[in-house]
Amino acid sequence: MSGTDIKTAFFIAYKTIIKGHKSTVALIIFILSLSFFNLMFVSGFLSGFSDGILRSMIDTSTSHIIVMPQEDPTRKEFILDQNNVRARIETIPGVVGTTRHYQLGASFAYDKEKDGKFKYVSAPVVGVNQEEEKKILSVHENMVAGEFPDDLKDDEIVLGANLSGGFDIQQTADLGGASVGDKVQVTYSNGIARTYTIKGIFKITMGSVSNTAFITAKEAESVLSTYNNASEIMVKVDLAKNTLDEYTEKIGTMVPNLKIEKYTNRLSAVGILVNAFNIISVIITVISIIVAAITIFVMIYVNAVSKRRQIGILKAIGIKESIIELSYIIQSLFYATWGVIVGLMIIFWAVVPFLAVRPIPMPFGNASLVYTSIGIFINISSLIISGVLAGFIPAKIVARENILKSIWG
Repeated sequence: MSGTDIKTAFFIAYKTIIKGHKSTVALIIFILSLSFFNLMFVSGFLSGFSDGILRSMIDTSTSHIIVMPQEDPTRKEFILDQNNVRARIETIPGVVGTTRHYQLGASFAYDKEKDGKFKYVSAPVVGVNQEEEKKILSVHENMVAGEFPDDLKDDEIVLGANLSGGFDIQQTADLGGASVGDKVQVTYSNGIARTYTIKGIFKITMGSVSNTAFITAKEAESVLSTYNNASEIMVKVDLAKNTLDEYTEKIGTMVPNLKIEKYTNRLSAVGILVNAFNIISVIITVISIIVAAITIFVMIYVNAVSKRRQIGILKAIGIKESIIELSYIIQSLFYATWGVIVGLMIIFWAVVPFLAVRPIPMPFGNASLVYTSIGIFINISSLIISGVLAGFIPAKIVARENILKSIWG
């Protein structure tokens, strides 16, 4: 097709749009913009939901990488000399920081009415240095009662809301409403028993962290009769600098005797949920594209059929079928492009600012729309390509009709 043919096709498309009803043009663009808005909003919301779940679990439970004690050739109970191990890991470029945990099993006893009738619950206890901990995990940002201070004392404990009971949480086993300032008796799996004062209570909806209690690392060492060791080391990294696999490989090279686990492994069950949302997003995306394509197909076909006589006259004066087909493809491209532009304006000029002012609360925090450059590009390309194809089919059908039949109907 020559340059003159292309110019002619553009001229025909331009005149068809200009001479058409403005309300019809506006309606087509409006319908396509809603289809694209639905495509962008649902995919962005589900991506934000998935991202929010993972981010919440990483920030409150797993960090990015977990370093655990040696398993081969002999299994060790602790990571020995954890200060040295952490110092070496923190030399890796991109590692934001580390913190260590002591993991203990325990039975809790709480006498709410002070009448000698105790309620018993088994729960994990984690020994931490809170000053280091809050740089890696954000449990301290989710307090619903009391506080989680840096100088938590050895006779103080911080409970999860699922463990303490109350706070609008339905649990089959909890302490029945333990409050800040109350005392709980804790018997560890090695038989050591201690009494602690509840310093704070936190509530985290995602995961099982709210079933946990926190004590100081020093107190945990006292219970376990150990020093400068760790049950696990949590590592926070900057994923903009290296991939998770690259960090894991570097840490594994640095401490080859220790077991390294990525958060993706520990959150495999959450990964299934995230994959489900991704599948839903793909399904809705496909449906939105099909709806947009059908809309363009119907509009172009109706427009072409209503102008069969004009098309016949164009063919009679020597205009090629390919030029007529291209003119309708250009019209489809025009409608699809403006549908994309208006849809993007609705998303980024209206919806995103609205959610910033009036966020939708979710279990992991406020809902957000998450987009990537490649994701936006794929959505735009999908709608435009489907629109062009949808416009090509009716144009080809009508343009190939016999000249006399087109003119006389």
